[in-house]
Amino acid sequence: MDHLHPRATARPSAVAVALPARGQVVAVLMTLALVAAALVTGAATAPSAGAASVEDTFTNKINKARTARGIPRLATRGHLVDVARRWAAQMASQSKLYHNPRLTSDVSNWRWVGENVGYGPTAPIVHRAFMNSAGHRANILSRNYSEVGVGAVVRGGRVWVAEVFRRPKTSSGPAYTEATFRHALRYGSKGAAVKRVQARLGLRRTGFYGKSTKAAVARFQRDLGWRGRGNTGRKTWARLF
Repeated sequence: MDHLHPRATARPSAVAVALPARGQVVAVLMTLALVAAALVTGAATAPSAGAASVEDTFTNKINKARTARGIPRLATRGHLVDVARRWAAQMASQSKLYHNPRLTSDVSNWRWVGENVGYGPTAPIVHRAFMNSAGHRANILSRNYSEVGVGAVVRGGRVWVAEVFRRPKTSSGPAYTEATFRHALRYGSKGAAVKRVQARLGLRRTGFYGKSTKAAVARFQRDLGWRGRGNTGRKTWARLF
């Protein structure tokens, strides 16, 4: 979505919130549903490892999920880690889960920037909850990003985490990131817009809207509580981007 309202309010589920900044789209994802999913295990205990080891666990799992699907690994950047750690610490200190409203200013030199936040008893449980949520999974598997910084705080039996994703504006991004919504996409559609949807959902970028693309879009829609027909109209495009 290229022309956005000044602020879109997240619902208590994995919903994308888009903010316009310097002409670019910023995707951040709310995780209130993630909290319930992460705490359902109950009996799990917080890790005894230090926060840095927990951060490594998240980063390794992010890159493992990407490489398993043929998507390039994300490079860790200290600046992004610093931003993520500050935000994880703030959430933990307030015992409150919410997104960084200063993300677009705290992160410098970005062309694309996004954030996942959550908490739970262990890093693997929180990561699994992220991957079970279409919006958070889309951030983790997005080809729009090339860098990541993970910040984690272990406090009171909980792991609080912020994952900050970025593609620097000084890097030349692939052409599909510039594709805009022009008309509804459905089975048989072709072109750059299809590639962009496929990239956002972690699919192979064939440019053809086939059965696998339709199924992935349908899952994304059902995760939002929609009927899930699998076509990409303006409403679905706005939630994807």
